Amino acid sequence: MACSNLDELPVELLRKIAVGLPSSAALSLMLTCRYTYMICNNWTVWREVVAAQCTLGDSALAILSSLTKPDWKRYVVADALASQDTPANQYDVERWLPHMMVLHHSAALSKDNTMLRPLCDVICDITIGFDLDSEQPWQDLETCVANVPLPWDLRTWKFAQAASFCLTSQLLARTTLRQLEKPPPRLCSVQWLRLTDHQGHNIRTEDDSVQHMAMLHALANRAVGFFHEELQWALSNNATHGASTAGLMALPTISTLPIPAHSPPVPLVPEALESFSTCHLPMMTDPSFFLDDEWTGYAFSNAENLPFDGIGGHNLDVASDRLDELPNPHFPFRVERYIRFQFVNEWAGGSQYLLESNCYHSQGRMDMLRVIVNKVNGHLKIAHRHPLRSDWAVLDAVMTPFGIVESVGRRAMWGWYWKCSWSSAN
Repeated sequence: MACSNLDELPVELLRKIAVGLPSSAALSLMLTCRYTYMICNNWTVWREVVAAQCTLGDSALAILSSLTKPDWKRYVVADALASQDTPANQYDVERWLPHMMVLHHSAALSKDNTMLRPLCDVICDITIGFDLDSEQPWQDLETCVANVPLPWDLRTWKFAQAASFCLTSQLLARTTLRQLEKPPPRLCSVQWLRLTDHQGHNIRTEDDSVQHMAMLHALANRAVGFFHEELQWALSNNATHGASTAGLMALPTISTLPIPAHSPPVPLVPEALESFSTCHLPMMTDPSFFLDDEWTGYAFSNAENLPFDGIGGHNLDVASDRLDELPNPHFPFRVERYIRFQFVNEWAGGSQYLLESNCYHSQGRMDMLRVIVNKVNGHLKIAHRHPLRSDWAVLDAVMTPFGIVESVGRRAMWGWYWKCSWSSAN
């Protein structure tokens, strides 16, 4: 005879039912009454519920092996929230949404973002006067920026950083191979805050450095989404700097990025937002991270035609003078297709260090890099030099979960670099 009440079911049967349900249904069952909660609020049950969720994928094993038992509950609740058919809101971003996207959570990556976009835009669509004023001489930049007030407080920028991470992650999760409709040119409207001049000297006080970096991380995350969207169209329509896309690496996707390895913080904890903003830095600013692979990427300039210049693409000067061979008529080295870094030295107790690159080419230029990396906040000073020149031009950059992002701000020039192994096989 069928049982009419849950409290009449055997304990093991009730637990078996719970672990076979999706997170939201399992939570509903547990909270049906005091009896079901007492029976199912068991670490064995929580473990099995986490392990059974297909939305967690391979991350379930990492969650269960590396976290304390109370955190298993938080992931079950976050998994249930991600599966709700409701638009993402500010609370979601602050407490759990980016933490689940880091795990490549399929429901989180497909979450309705109609409420999220305006929340992010109102913060990131700011006006930095000295970066937009095309009449401002470069040599005067360092004398006028120190006292420019920054809009919003630190927590607001950390929210913008997390929100822009979510929006960009969703764009990189798209699997469409060909984008027929040209997207609006939004990358050129993203602002930037310069922290150094072109000789590499700091032009802002250290007092606001934490807020400066939160601001740059937020703007960089936002820029990557627009960069990816516009570059995807350019590649689909053979509209990059060169005559063809030969030699260019494919764009990374959310599934090829190593973000699950960033030791993301647990969702639904009081400091979830603050912890998320820096969780990628320990791994992605370690010297070994730069040295164990070649790097590729693209430069963007605010040009009407062919604004993207891809690293590794066909370069007429390199090909005609055989600069990729040894010997060649100009250099005692080969001009290589992709970027390779080597470690030079470190200081400040190892918290900062210098890298140098080989000479590499893109479709339209040749370049050499010197990079100063700050492991604490992810700030990079990237010095560029043409192999036939002696002067270096330094740009501010940050290490984002999507790779390195640099900008000149008011001239709407951007660079996005990532490891070659991140390029998808599309």
